[in-house]
Amino acid sequence: MMNLKKAMVLMLAGTFAITGIGFTMTARAEGPQARALREREEKRAAEKAAAERAEDKKDHPEVWAAIKALRTARDTIQNSKNEKARYKDPALKSINTALTELEGLMARD
Repeated sequence: MMNLKKAMVLMLAGTFAITGIGFTMTARAEGPQARALREREEKRAAEKAAAERAEDKKDHPEVWAAIKALRTARDTIQNSKNEKARYKDPALKSINTALTELEGLMARD
């Protein structure tokens, strides 16, 4: 009876050891060809994502026009010598807030 239990334990231990070796072999470091292939795929995926972001600008022309107009207004007010500081500072703060929110929305889209 004792030999049967011992044999079962050894058999289970051997099964777990072989399974562990299988997992270890699949998780080993990749070779130079596999690494080059993975890097090419990652580069293609990054280029595709960049192209999609560029396409998104075409999807929202009014929002992008508004962002451009706000940037122009901000530059005009910053460089203006005729505006009083009590109006200039709150206007710049409001424009920067609007730009931050619009750019954030477009970045998430």
